[in-house]
Amino acid sequence: MKKKILAFVILVTLQLPLLGQKIEISEDLTLTKISDHTYIHTQKNNNGIVYFSGKEAIIVSTPDSDTATQNLINWVENKAKIVAYVIDRWHPDAMQGLDVVNENNIKTYVNKRTKLIAQQKGLPTTQSTFQTKKTIKVGGKKVVCHYLGEAHTTDGIVVWIPSEKILFGGNGIRNHNGWVGNIGDANLQEWSNTAVKIKEHYGLAKIVVPGHGKHGSSALIDYTIELYDSSRKVSKKETSKNEKMINPLQDKDISVESEFETTKNGKKILTNAKVTIQDKVKLITIASPKIELQENKMRIDAATGRVQIYARKGDFIILRTDVYFNKLIVFNYDETVELVVILKEIVTASNSQE
Repeated sequence: MKKKILAFVILVTLQLPLLGQKIEISEDLTLTKISDHTYIHTQKNNNGIVYFSGKEAIIVSTPDSDTATQNLINWVENKAKIVAYVIDRWHPDAMQGLDVVNENNIKTYVNKRTKLIAQQKGLPTTQSTFQTKKTIKVGGKKVVCHYLGEAHTTDGIVVWIPSEKILFGGNGIRNHNGWVGNIGDANLQEWSNTAVKIKEHYGLAKIVVPGHGKHGSSALIDYTIELYDSSRKVSKKETSKNEKMINPLQDKDISVESEFETTKNGKKILTNAKVTIQDKVKLITIASPKIELQENKMRIDAATGRVQIYARKGDFIILRTDVYFNKLIVFNYDETVELVVILKEIVTASNSQE
């Protein structure tokens, strides 16, 4: 009799999701179990979390799709009541599905800065807001939403689950040697300082979940601090005044901000950079993890990032185009056409007035 009971217990245990196990919710949406009560939801390499406590649950960040967001809600509601949905930043990979969340009558929370940006951009908004810190009860357990400063965006927050010692760092925390992403809305000067504050509050986290890529330990916080520490940026040797300034667009004014630069054979490669180009009629800003100034080809290349194109009208500068891309090329054409911007694989378009 005892042997039969033991066999039954083992069978039931094996049927439960194991830590690290991936659950396919749909073709492009997966869940990864990282603790007894917490899952990472991932779509297109974009992460969020789901936390269960008793018969209640909370979700942080929406997938980058209405359909995937509804699929996620359906899966969670089959197991528990969703008492809160938290949006951690204003970018589409964190709030694209917010309309769907609202349609499901789920209570939503967001930092006041995020709501202001959303209103300015005509994006959907949430019901409840908080200035700096908000504690939400889920099944009697605490979940803490905390704004600690500007980083990947001016509004991004982290979410802390004390009972699990799990921190969702959002895009303010980078994964080891992996995804870098667009920095078009980033504050590169403050990013490291904000990560230091995150470490001061949540450095004892056992698991840290970045907005993109693989989760890890609190070492991801240290990695982010070092990655954006201004004291570690381009050395004097690499930015010697004797080094020739490469400007592939000749008569155009170019300014460059980057974390690291290398020059070889008429090509300057910029890492985590922002390049601003100006002529008489346009002002163009390009933000990308990698930008190449190719003097030998008389052009600028960027892979993955954001470009903003402004038109000059007298003393006014008007935003004409604001898009995310997977590939960009800028070059001079002739005196009539001036600058040509070629975009391949536009990812997200916003605020476009053309």
